[in-house]
Amino acid sequence: MGNYSKYSNIKVDYRIWIKAEDGTSILGDDKFLMLKTIKEEGSLKTAAEKLRISYRKAWGDLKTCEELLGFPLLEKHRGGADGGRTNLTEEGIRFITLYEEMHNEFQVAVNDIIRKFKKSLKV
Repeated sequence: MGNYSKYSNIKVDYRIWIKAEDGTSILGDDKFLMLKTIKEEGSLKTAAEKLRISYRKAWGDLKTCEELLGFPLLEKHRGGADGGRTNLTEEGIRFITLYEEMHNEFQVAVNDIIRKFKKSLKV
């Protein structure tokens, strides 16, 4: 094991954010997860409950995201006998699909970088 044992308790982590030109966060892993859960559940309320985020915070965060992007991510359908529902727009689905693909490509590259880093620590 050599010198590696003194580094055995470290973990390398990273996060990805999409930001506006002024540095304002548009989308990161948390908002992505909210959008993905809305897509799966068909409800902002259910997605917020599932992720343990207040409905008000989730709605506010996603409205800000839409304002910064300049296009809608969500379609809200109010009330009725079965209650309302929230769906992603076609552009919203496209956006989160491409974000997820980019994130997966980052993960492959990061895994390779981490392997090299840990291998170098063993020397």
